[in-house]
Amino acid sequence: MIKVNEYPPLYLLDDFTFPSPYEEFEDGFIGVSYDLHPKRLLEGYSRGFFPWYQDEDGMFHWFVLNERMLLKTDEVKTTKRLRQKLRSKKWDFKINTRFDDVIRMCSEVKRKHEDGTWINEAFIEAYTTLNRLGFALSVEAYYKGELVGGFYGVAINKYFSGESMFHIKSDASKLALIYFCEVLRDNGIEFIDCQVPSEHLASMGGKVYKKEEFIPLIQKASGILKE
Repeated sequence: MIKVNEYPPLYLLDDFTFPSPYEEFEDGFIGVSYDLHPKRLLEGYSRGFFPWYQDEDGMFHWFVLNERMLLKTDEVKTTKRLRQKLRSKKWDFKINTRFDDVIRMCSEVKRKHEDGTWINEAFIEAYTTLNRLGFALSVEAYYKGELVGGFYGVAINKYFSGESMFHIKSDASKLALIYFCEVLRDNGIEFIDCQVPSEHLASMGGKVYKKEEFIPLIQKASGILKE
């Protein structure tokens, strides 16, 4: 890690170390790396950082936002309509059975109010590698046996960071999220890191936390900060 700018601080992440997440970073941008090596990803996520996109020069931009949205697994909001769908035999939910398909669909399925995606081939390769190593997983929603929605994310000990969602049938990603929160809660995992605040996730119970609040939660859940 090389500090290339004094203020606001900016780093070249040329090894597998990271600065303190409590430093003041303009718009949460901390610096860049040449690659998304698995060790760098695991170290970064464990400490509260995440890569957002790759620029035209091939550099990966890393962030630690001043405000982060977390969804507590025992606070997820649902409705009577969604609960009925969860109980319907037409719907089925699985974990980590079609990771490759899910990440591809997250990169390809168009979303309202979005012109493109940061999930390029480099991101797909990096997170597929994490999946093979056991540190990334997918959650899938099936309707009448067809994959119609889901999401993927990074899983480190009791920390889960949701990366991207997709749906090709109404409510599919919502149902997958509700289902997964139930699974996580039953296994003693307290929250999902949703990263960037959004109205959609807020409507499902996501809340915004300040850096001094979410960094300890992430580091404790990932196992690098002991109780």
